[in-house]
Amino acid sequence: MQEIKFNHVTFKYPDSNKVLIDNQSFVLPTNKWISIVGHNGSGKSTVVRLLNGLLQPSKGKILIGDLEVNEQHLETVHKLVGMVFQNPENQFVGSTVAEDVAFGLENYNVAPEEMPTIIKQALKSVGMIDYEDSLIADLSGGQKQRIAIAGVLAVKPKIIIFDEATSMLDPVGRESIMKLLETLHHDGGYTIIMITHDLNEAELADHILILDQGKVVANDVTKKVLSNHQLLRKLQLTPAAGEQIREKLIHAGIKAPQEYITTGEMVRWLKQKLN
Repeated sequence: MQEIKFNHVTFKYPDSNKVLIDNQSFVLPTNKWISIVGHNGSGKSTVVRLLNGLLQPSKGKILIGDLEVNEQHLETVHKLVGMVFQNPENQFVGSTVAEDVAFGLENYNVAPEEMPTIIKQALKSVGMIDYEDSLIADLSGGQKQRIAIAGVLAVKPKIIIFDEATSMLDPVGRESIMKLLETLHHDGGYTIIMITHDLNEAELADHILILDQGKVVANDVTKKVLSNHQLLRKLQLTPAAGEQIREKLIHAGIKAPQEYITTGEMVRWLKQKLN
């Protein structure tokens, strides 16, 4: 699949004068994990809703490869781009796990005899194969989010958007979903686009897009973006934990890695030094 391109895209609601995306052109790679970062109101959710066709640009074009995201191609776009929302409750339509995962398949007229196999494959991908007959209401927050992800995986999209999909979870649930995203990224061959304001999550991505007041202020590989301390301070974005530790070690005159490393890499480096 070719690149995702926004060409001079502007968006504002018809009954509002406020421009949410202001004449922006940028390119995002595919088959990568991309974090979209910014404070509330920066335009993060607007960008992904434009990408999956929930919103239409006021001006400009959005392309996924050669496919233009517009009303004419919405069915194709919705199958190509899956979306997992902040609150999984907003996605559920079935009372049991299997019923809910089947919903998307029914919308795309998948043959009934094919559905059980697809449902099992999707649930296996998110570690929920033993919950097929469980009631959605009986699941934990993290389990519900996994089922929401399974429902998206079942229709076999190429791009999966996670719109602050960990923000309502406790630390255990958040860590579980982040590990699942890493597995999907490495083993599934998906383009993953994750909206977050947390650089501890964002640093796991291959690529970062930072938005501020409807404009792109950074769009590059992760380590290059997160090494730009001047930009992060200007945008009041808190560095990831590993980077904070690295900076404090250097400030204290302790020999530490001279270039940005992730929190996981910092933990491994510290263990090695302590041993």
